[in-house]
Parts: sequence; C-alpha cells; structure tokens
Amino acid sequence: MEVKIENAGACKKKLTITIPREDLDKKLEERFTDLQKEAQIPGFRPGHAPRRLVEKRFHEAVADEVRASMAADAFKKAVEDEKLDIIGEPDMGPEAIQTPDDGPMTLTVELEVRPEFELPDYVGIPVAAQRKALGDEELAHTLEHLRDDHAPLEPVAEGDGAKEDDYVAADITIKVGEEVVVDQKDARFPLKATAVQGIRLADVPQWLAGAKVGETRTGTFKIGDEAEREDLRGKDAEASFTLNDLRRAGAITDEELLKAIGYESMDALKASLKRQLDAQADLEFRRAQEGAIRSWLMEHAPFELPEELAKHHAAQLLRRTLVNLQYRGVPVEEIEKRLADIQSASAARAIEDLKLSFILDKIAVKEKIEATDAEVDARLRFIAAQYNRKEDRVREEMESQGTMDSLRSQIREDKVMRMLLEKAKVAGEPEKPAEPQTT
Repeated sequence: MEVKIENAGACKKKLTITIPREDLDKKLEERFTDLQKEAQIPGFRPGHAPRRLVEKRFHEAVADEVRASMAADAFKKAVEDEKLDIIGEPDMGPEAIQTPDDGPMTLTVELEVRPEFELPDYVGIPVAAQRKALGDEELAHTLEHLRDDHAPLEPVAEGDGAKEDDYVAADITIKVGEEVVVDQKDARFPLKATAVQGIRLADVPQWLAGAKVGETRTGTFKIGDEAEREDLRGKDAEASFTLNDLRRAGAITDEELLKAIGYESMDALKASLKRQLDAQADLEFRRAQEGAIRSWLMEHAPFELPEELAKHHAAQLLRRTLVNLQYRGVPVEEIEKRLADIQSASAARAIEDLKLSFILDKIAVKEKIEATDAEVDARLRFIAAQYNRKEDRVREEMESQGTMDSLRSQIREDKVMRMLLEKAKVAGEPEKPAEPQTT
C-alpha cells in the first residue's frame, strides 16, 4: 500500500492510497471461496454450485463489498501510520474509489485536519475587569419586578384599552392565503411578543394596543424560519385576534408578597435578593475575566480554520441567533434589515468559538487536563436537578444523542479556563512571587 499526502488548503489534506492489484485479487479470491461454501443457486444444493456460476451471479455485489472493506481498512491504517488528526467524517463514497479493469485500486479523499499552531506563553495573561458595584437602587429595581410578577391580575376598567404587559384571552386565527393554519380558542398570554403553535408573532403589542374586550384586530407578517412547519417558513400571513378578556396587574401589599413567595419579613426577602444580585455580579465579573482571557488567546495564537467546519458552525450559530432575536420580540422587518450584519457577526463569532476551542484543547493536552468521571457525574447531577429529572435518565438521553463527549469537552475547557485565570495577572493584584526552581 502506497500513501501520498498533499496540502489542499487551510487545514486540508488530500490523501491518495494505492492498493496493489494482487492484494485486491487475493481478497476477491478469499471472499468467493467463502461464498461458494454457502451460496444458494437454483438447481444446486447449498455450497455445491460451480465456482464460475457463483462468481457470475455475485460478482458485482462481492466486488463492491471487497472494495469498500479494503478502502476502509487502508484508510484507517493510513490515518494511524501518518498520525493525521482528522476533524469530522471524510466523504468515502463510491466515487472516491477507482478500480480499473487491471492495475491497482486507488482511494482519493480530502480531509479536514486539526490546525497546527504554536501556543503562546499563557502564564501571566493580563486581565482587567471591574466587578459591578451593587447599591440600593439595584435592590429596589429587583424588588419592584418581583412585585409585578406576583401582583393579582384584575379586570381593566370599563372602556379601557389594552396596554403592553397586560394579560389577554383571545381567539386567534392565522391564515396563509386562504388556508387557516392556526385556529386557537381563548388563548391566554401577556401582551408582548409571543408564539402560537410554533409561529412567532413579534408585533402583537402593536396590533392589540388600545384594543377592548369584544374587539377584533388583525395584522400581517412573514412567518419566520423558526416555524415548526417547514412549508410555512417565509410565507406571508395574516393573524386575527378577538379579545375575550383583558386583565392588568394590580397592587400588592408587602404582606401579600411575603406570603406568596414564602418569606417571613421584608428584611429576609431583601437579604435573599441581595445574595442573588451578588451572585449575578460575581458571574458577570467572572465572564468579563474569561472574556479578557479569550481575547488575549485569539490575538496571540493566530491560525486558519478548516473551511467547511467554519461554514457549518456559522450556519448553526446564525439560525440560533435569528430564533433568539425573534423570541426577544425584535420585529421580523428589523431582523431582515440587519440580516447581512447578523450573518457577518455569526460568521465572526463561529470562527472565534472554534479557534478558542482548538486553543483550549491544545493547552489541555499540554497541561494534561482531563474531565474525570467524577466531574462528569457531578455535572450530570446538576443538569438533572435543573430540570427536576432523574440522573440516569439524563445520562441515557445524552448517550443516545451522542452529546456526552461534548459534555466532557465543556468540563475540560472550563478547567483550562480556571487554570489560565489562576495564572493570569489580574489588574490591581500584587505581583505573584516566582515559584522556587528545583534542581
């Protein structure tokens, strides 16, 4: 077997494997010998058909089987011998294998390989980040939101119209042309961007502003790419709402609020909110520090990415970004105006994510950092608790979905980031003493 490797672009290799004809013929001979012992051909007892009939009847199927088997074995051996660090699955279709009537069999395939680059000295990365200072204003703002969430819903005054954040009950009909795609009775939702049967309705607050009970309002829109029915995506549609009920958050006393959320005093509630705000500030501070680490690594470890991998990741990220914008209530028209910028930002973010993943992985290898089974178990318990589910059920689902490796990678990258922060030079901290040298 001869192996030839050529560069085919950034992080791409063209692998050509040549298998001698005598090896192919030998394998075919072995396979037909085995097949003759069990072949069933009309007019002959199993295993007693003449060799020439067996070859004539099964030649094409056996030849395809042997070629595929030999190509797979040769590819695996070549990758191991040449120590190729492949990303993704290569295209090993029939067109990659060439077998002339005489002469050797060749396998030609293009591979995306892990990028090669030198790690910078990552000890003492400069990190400048400020922790958000929390005061009475932030606490009061959070408490006010809590009051709004638990305030009783009361019918609006007679003759009053709907306002944003009111709660409505309405019959909803959505039509695409003459087809009714949604017909929902007495749907209940807050008057803000919402979704009905998988169709995002970003302009509901504008459509229903000032509407009164018994009134019908309509609005036109374009169905987004997040719709569950693929045949509806991108179609022009009309939504119709008939209001059956309209309610608004009323006042709530301190005593009512405390009873609703299970606190004995306002002091205890405020202390709890203060702890939550502090925890959030700590999280944001940590993210800012990690952001500084990421930016430094990206600047000091430049390299090119596998092209197809970057495109695939960018497409996934773009789709998630569009869905998130729609669910945040950004009008479809506004999203369409910004689509080119969003696509560009998604591509840039995808490249950054992938590059950072390769850098952290290489640091993990150098520092011998791995995710232990105990750490994976702990993360699974945390995920299960978050969704109030059994740990073994979560594990089974992740294993069946093939996401356990991603979980291990995430834990590993988290450990690398913690190590980098421990070694970083954080603004305002004193210089770290040099570790004593051993001889």
